Amino acid sequence: MQVQVVTDSSCDLPKELINKYNIQVVPLSIHFNEEEYIDQVEIDNETFYKKLAQGGELPKTSRPNPLAFAEAFRKAGEKGPVICITLSSGLSGTYESAVIAKEMVDCRVEVIDSLNASIGIGLQVIKACRLAEEGLSIEEICEEIIKYRCQMNTLFTVDTLENIVKGGRLSSWEGAIGQVLNIKPILYNLPEGVIGTLEKVRGRKRSLKRIIQLAQETGKDFSQLTMGITHAKAGEDLEQMVQDIREVLKPKELIVSELGPVIGSHTGFGTILIAF
Repeated sequence: MQVQVVTDSSCDLPKELINKYNIQVVPLSIHFNEEEYIDQVEIDNETFYKKLAQGGELPKTSRPNPLAFAEAFRKAGEKGPVICITLSSGLSGTYESAVIAKEMVDCRVEVIDSLNASIGIGLQVIKACRLAEEGLSIEEICEEIIKYRCQMNTLFTVDTLENIVKGGRLSSWEGAIGQVLNIKPILYNLPEGVIGTLEKVRGRKRSLKRIIQLAQETGKDFSQLTMGITHAKAGEDLEQMVQDIREVLKPKELIVSELGPVIGSHTGFGTILIAF
C-alpha cells in the first residue's frame, strides 16, 4: 500500500498540489481578538488579509487539537501507512499534537518535525509524496526526508517591521529606528527550527537582491533542485523576484504560493520567503 502524507495548514502549498497528491491537511486556528477561525475552513487567505489590513492587535494562532490529527491519520491510514510532516516544534506545539494523535490511532504513523515553516514544510511534503509515488517504503521515505530537511535553506524578508514589533521579536524602539532608516531584515531558518536574523539591509530592492545572492553563495546546483517562494500580497515585488530567480538561479522547478494566515499573521504584508 502506498505511503500517505499528512501535514498542517502552515505548509502554504498551492491547492492544486494538495489535490494532485491527495494530501491530508490539518488546520491550525487563527484568532482576531475574540473571534476564532479554522484556517482554510472558516477563513481563506483573502479574508484574512482584509481583516489584517484593518489593523489592531496582532492575530494569534493556535495548534490543532490532537483529535484533528487523529481523524486525518485514520482517513489516510485506510489507504496505507502515514507520514505526517508538521510546522517546526521551535515555532508551535503542532508537532506535539501530531505525536499525541499518533498514539490514538491503530494505523502506522510516523511524525516528522519539519524544523521549518511555510513552503519550507511544503517542499518536504511534496518530496515525501513523490517518493511515495515511486514506491519507497515508509522507513525509506522518513530517512530521505530527514536528509532533505538537513540540507534545506529558508530565507525571507519583511516589508514592514510592524508585525515583528507587535509579535515581540523586535522592540518598539528598534522598530521605529528600522522604519526611519528603511531597514529590511533578512531572516532565516536555524537548524533547530527557530527564526534568526541573518543580515539587515537598507531598502526593499536591495533586500530582495541580497536573498538571491545568499542563495547563490550556498553553491547549490539549482538546475537539479525544486525551489519554493511564498509571499504576503507582495505584488510587483513578487513578479520581479520570480523572474530574477528563474534568470539567475535557474531552478529545475519553482513552486509559487501565497503565505497563509498562520505565517502571514507573524510576518505581515509584503513578506517574501524562499526555500530550497
